[in-house]
Order: sequence, then structure tokens, then C-alpha cells
Amino acid sequence: MSDATAIRGDRGEMLVSTARVFTDRAASYADLLARHLGRKVAVESLPGGYRMDFGFGEGLLNYGPDGLSLLVSAGDGASLTHLRDAIGVHLERFGHRDNLRVAWR
Repeated sequence: MSDATAIRGDRGEMLVSTARVFTDRAASYADLLARHLGRKVAVESLPGGYRMDFGFGEGLLNYGPDGLSLLVSAGDGASLTHLRDAIGVHLERFGHRDNLRVAWR
């Protein structure tokens, strides 16, 4: 996958993808996404964000005064794509009135 970065962690090689979403309502969107995804996956509240454990990969969602920072990691390209879609599509749907766009790197 050309737009993902490989890193080495405790569990072996992981693929990682990041995104930045600019909005002045970052905390509200982070809370909404965490509540929504928390119905299906384990969500841990962290200072300034959330960790989401999908079982086949994880997502980190951090928020600040100017936007959201997203990071997803998985062991293979298909799982990474699934994570990016799950998080990105939901966030864009929630923020359609603010024209939120998630561009993964």
C-alpha cells in the first residue's frame, strides 16, 4: 500500500496511516465518533482523545483546538483499509454540515 507507512512494534510489522481534519469542533466530533464506534468496538478514553481496538487493528483519535489527528494501524493492507474506511466514512458523515474531509496519508 503506497500511502501507508510500515513501522515495527512489539507484535511485529504494522502498517500505519494518518490523517488530520481541521475543525473548531474537534472535541464534539471525537466524542460522537467514540460513542458511535463504542457500540461495536472497545473504546478507551485518553487525555485529549480515544483509543479504539477493532481486534484486527487499532485507531487513535486525538483532538485539539484546531482539529482532529487520526492514526490507524493494522497488520495487513486490507485491515488497514477497513479501519480507514470505518473511521473516515463515519467522521465525514457526522461532519457533513461542516464539510469535514478525511484525507489519509
